[in-house]
Amino acid sequence: MSTLFKGFERIEEARERLSGASFLAGLFDGRPDFELLLTPPEPPEEHAAGAAFCRQIEAFLRQEVDPEEIEREAKIPEAVIRGLFKLGAFGMKIPKAYGGLGFSYTNYGRVLTLIASWSNILALTVAVPQSIGIAMPILLFGNEDQKRRYLPLVATEALSAFALTEPLTGSDAANVRTEAVLGADGSHFLVSGEKLWCTNGPIARYVTLIARVPARRVLRDGQTTWMPVPEGHGADDRVHTAFILDMSAPGVLVRQRCQFEGCRGIENAHMTMQHVRVPIENVIGEIGKGLKYALTILNVGRGISIPAICLGMAKQAWQPTLDRANARVTFQKPLADRQTQQIRIGDMAGHLFAMEALSMLVWRLADHHRHDIRIEAAVAKIFCSEHTIQFLRDAQILFGGMGYETAASKMARGEAAFGVEQLVRDAEMYRIGEGATDILRPFIVREGLSQHLERAKPLYSGDLSILDQLRHAIKLAGFYVPWYLRHWVRRPLPTGQALAHPQVRPVVRYVERTSRRLAREIFYAMARFQAAFQDEQRVQNRIESVGEDLLALIASVLYAEQQTRLEGRTTVWELAEAFQVAARQRITQRLREMRHHCDGLTATTGIQALKGYYPGLSNGIVHRRLDDYRRRQDVAEAMPMAMASLAVHMKDTGPRKTVKAESDR
Repeated sequence: MSTLFKGFERIEEARERLSGASFLAGLFDGRPDFELLLTPPEPPEEHAAGAAFCRQIEAFLRQEVDPEEIEREAKIPEAVIRGLFKLGAFGMKIPKAYGGLGFSYTNYGRVLTLIASWSNILALTVAVPQSIGIAMPILLFGNEDQKRRYLPLVATEALSAFALTEPLTGSDAANVRTEAVLGADGSHFLVSGEKLWCTNGPIARYVTLIARVPARRVLRDGQTTWMPVPEGHGADDRVHTAFILDMSAPGVLVRQRCQFEGCRGIENAHMTMQHVRVPIENVIGEIGKGLKYALTILNVGRGISIPAICLGMAKQAWQPTLDRANARVTFQKPLADRQTQQIRIGDMAGHLFAMEALSMLVWRLADHHRHDIRIEAAVAKIFCSEHTIQFLRDAQILFGGMGYETAASKMARGEAAFGVEQLVRDAEMYRIGEGATDILRPFIVREGLSQHLERAKPLYSGDLSILDQLRHAIKLAGFYVPWYLRHWVRRPLPTGQALAHPQVRPVVRYVERTSRRLAREIFYAMARFQAAFQDEQRVQNRIESVGEDLLALIASVLYAEQQTRLEGRTTVWELAEAFQVAARQRITQRLREMRHHCDGLTATTGIQALKGYYPGLSNGIVHRRLDDYRRRQDVAEAMPMAMASLAVHMKDTGPRKTVKAESDR
C-alpha cells in the first residue's frame, strides 16, 4: 500500500514524515504521552506585549472599522488596510529584525480572535499574508536576500496572497498545471497558467505562486536534486516549485473577483498568467520542493489562523445570544426559562470553552517548536470550524425569525442589528479553506497511523512473492501479538502537577483507556480491510472523530486547571464538564460504529444514484442538468482562454508559439 489515497502519489512523496513526538500519533497507537501537552508558562513580558497590542487593535476597530459597511459594500476600505499596516498588524509574525512585531503564535492567535469578533472578513484579510502569503514561505525556506528585500515590505505596506488552487485541482494540490519554463538565457522563468480562489489576489502586491517547472534530475553531493532546463528541452519531469510573483508584472491578469455565499468583503481572484517573466532570484528555496513548501505552510497556518477566526466569530455571537434568550418572552415565559433552550445554551457554552482550550493548546505547542504538531493543528482546524458552524446555527435558532433576517433589514426598523445570519453564511468558508474537513480527516489518519501503514505496506504492495508474503506476515504477527496484548493493560499515568489535579486525573484515565480501545479497533479494521483500508473513509472518519474529541477533552480540563490556578476561575470546571458529557457520548457512538457499520446500505445507495439508477427522484420538476446552468455566451467567451490554457499545458513538439499577453490591470 504505497499511499493511503489513490492518485495522491506526489503529495505522499512531498509530505514530511513525522519528525518529532506527536500526542495524537501516540494516542492513535494506544500510548498517549500526556507530558507532551504541558508547555512552559507564557513569559509575562510576552503576554503583556500581546495584551497591549490587543488594546490598540480594539480601539482602532471601534473607531475606524464599520463591519456593517464591509458587509454592505462587500469591500474593506483602503483606509482600514492602511491603518492596520501603520499599527503593525500585518507584521505580527515577522521578526523585529525585518520590520515586524515578532509576536508568538499565541499572541498572533489572540489578535486574530479579537479582530474576528468585530469582523471575520477583516481578520481573514490580515491572516492570509501572514499564514500563506509570501512572509511564511520566505521565513521558512527563503534566502537572506529575499528576507531583507520582501519582509519589511509585507510588514509595513504590501499585501500578499497564495496562489495554489486551480479550476481543475482544488484540494488535489499535486496536479497543478501552471507552468514555469526557464528562459533561454537562464535569467528568468516564463509562467503561464491560471489560479482560482486566490484570497487577497485582487489587492495583493505579491503572491506565493506554486507552478510546475520542466527539470531534469542531477546528482549533487550524493543526493538527487532538480535542475530547470532552458525552454523545457530534455526535462525528466515537471516539478512543483515556489515563486514570488509580482502582481504588477506584464501578463498577470485578474479576470474576476469571485463572489461567495458569505464572506462578502474578501478579495478573491480568478487570475491568469501568460508568459509572465519571473526573475530566477524569485524562486523560493529549491526547485522541485514547492509542493512540500505549500503543504508545510498550510500545516502551520491552519492550526493558528482558522481556529482563531472561528473562535472570534463564536465569541461574537455568545453575549447577544444570552441577551436574546433572557429578553425574548413567548407565551408569558422567557426563552431562558425553557429547558430545551437551557440545554442548547449549556452545550454551546461547553463547546465554546473547548474550542478556546484546544486553540490555546495548539498555539502554545507551536510556540515551543519541540514536537511535530501537524496532526494537532489539523484537528484544531476541523474541531473549531465544525463546532463554530453548529454553535452559530444554535444561536440562530434561539433568535428565531430575527436570526434569519439580515442586520440591515432589522436596522431599518430600529431593531438590534446583530447579523447572526451573516455569521452563519460566513462560517461555512472556514470549513473549506486551508484544507476541507473531508480532505483533512483522511490526512490526519494517514499521519497518525503512519507507522502501522509503513509496516504493513510490503504485504499489500503486490511486489512480494507468495513465500515472501508469508515471511512478512509471520514477521508482522511477531510484532502485533505482543502489541495487541499490551493494549489490554492499563499504562502508568503521569504524575505532573496539572495532570494529577483531582478534576483532571479522571479525564486522563479515561483518555488513556479509550486510546487503547481505539488502537485495538484500528487494528481490527486494518486486519479486516487490509489493502482496502485506504478506501474505507467511513472508518477513517470515525477514527479521526474519536481522536479529535479525546484531544479536546484533555485540552479542556488542562485549560480549566490553568485558569483555576492562575486566575482563580473555578466556574470553568462546569464548562469543561458540560463539554465532557457531549464528547463522551460521541466517542461511545463512534467506537461502537467502528465494527457495526450503519452506513453500508447508504453508501451502496449513493453508488447506485451516481450511476443514474433513480431517475424518478427528478420527476415533477423542470429538469435541468448542471451544464444547463452554463450560459452559452459564457461558454463562447471561455473557449479562447481554455484553448490557450490547454496549449500551455501540452508538451512542446515544436517551436513555442508566442501568445500576446493581456493588458495589465
